[in-house]
Amino acid sequence: MKLDYLPNGSRDCPLIRLYDFTPAEAGHLLNVLGDLAAGRARRVDVHRLPFVEAVGECRLALVAQGWDGAIVRRGDPAEFECGFRPHAWDDVAALVEPFASGSTGFQWLVLLR
Repeated sequence: MKLDYLPNGSRDCPLIRLYDFTPAEAGHLLNVLGDLAAGRARRVDVHRLPFVEAVGECRLALVAQGWDGAIVRRGDPAEFECGFRPHAWDDVAALVEPFASGSTGFQWLVLLR
């Protein structure tokens, strides 16, 4: 699974994308999201997960917090944090679930602010 930040080049930019993944890797991400939803994890550094290759030094932290946010820039050149309440992480997990079962295509998981 690759993690990348695209500041421009598409009408949908800026965006952070997770791509080029297998169903097993999507399943691992699904487990991470489940841990955030269930309160077993408070913060996960996606770029440090063993199945993730960060492209261009992109860094993304997923955080369980007391309010629903979005993805915000935390540093340069491409350091981001995405924070939601636990139940919202469950909603994000539901969007990833089809990919763990072998579906193809793409899905917008979170808005970038």
